[in-house]
Amino acid sequence: MIKHCPRCSGAVEMKTLDKVSAEDAPLKLSVSGMPAAKCAKGHAAPIDRDFMLWLIHELKARGASLPGAEEKGMLLKKYICGCGKELASKSERRQNFNFDLAYSSAPAFKAELEMPVYKCTGCGKEQLRSAKQVQGHVAQAIAALNDAAGFPHSG
Repeated sequence: MIKHCPRCSGAVEMKTLDKVSAEDAPLKLSVSGMPAAKCAKGHAAPIDRDFMLWLIHELKARGASLPGAEEKGMLLKKYICGCGKELASKSERRQNFNFDLAYSSAPAFKAELEMPVYKCTGCGKEQLRSAKQVQGHVAQAIAALNDAAGFPHSG
């Protein structure tokens, strides 16, 4: 864990953040109870320099496990269900996918990915257009989450 606040150089201690949300359309990301280093002045920062990168990798891996169609085509994308039929072009609704996360010796916290789900015209299964689509938006959503949490920018 970092020892000093990146903004004011004051001593920090590990705390948890209330719910923080960010979006990189169509992905909306929310975290609750995320560990952070906080100083007496209320500044917050990631608990160490690897935490946000770990969070990106963790959410990409979790996103890969969500039910999704197969993406086909280079320019004009089609999303094909496992049954062979194309997904409907319009989303019926948005769905939350919840994950429990834990980073090394920090307290566990929760992450929620919200994405549109599409109904297969053949078998009726509801699924994401593709897990690849979730993975493509995670890094930008984490960057926005970093800002929403009030974390300083590095570099």
